[in-house]
Amino acid sequence: MRNIPLESMATTEGGQITFSGHTLDKATKAKVHLENYYSNLISQHLERKSRHERLEETMKEEGLSEQQKQEKRNQHAIKETEFLRLKRSRLGVEDFEPLKVIGRGAFGEVRLVQKKDTGHVYAMKILRKADMVEREQ
Repeated sequence: MRNIPLESMATTEGGQITFSGHTLDKATKAKVHLENYYSNLISQHLERKSRHERLEETMKEEGLSEQQKQEKRNQHAIKETEFLRLKRSRLGVEDFEPLKVIGRGAFGEVRLVQKKDTGHVYAMKILRKADMVEREQ
C-alpha cells in the first residue's frame, strides 16, 4: 500500500476524510485510464470473436472438408497472432528512414520519412521536448 502525503488528506469535524483537488484529479485520471484499458480489451476480444465467426460461416458456405477447415483455422490463428504482435509493437524513430525536411517551426520540424519494413511514406513531426516543457505546452 502506498503512503498518502499528509497535505493531500485532511479530516473534517465529522471524522470524514477529504482529499485535495490534485489527489482527486489524479484519481479521476487513473479511473478513466483503467476504464479505457479494459473497454479496449473487451472490444478487441469481440472483434476477434466476430472475425472467427465470419471465418466459420464462410467455411460452412464453401462446403470444405474437415481437414481443409482445420488448415484455414490454423492460417487464421497465425494471422491473428501476427496482428496482435503488430499492435503491441511500439514505433520509434529507428523504424523510419528520413527522406526530406519539409518544414521547420518554432518547436521543431516536419520530415518526410519512409517506414523501413513496409516502405510506406509518412510525415513525422519532431518536437524539442525541452522547449515544450519550458513553455508548458
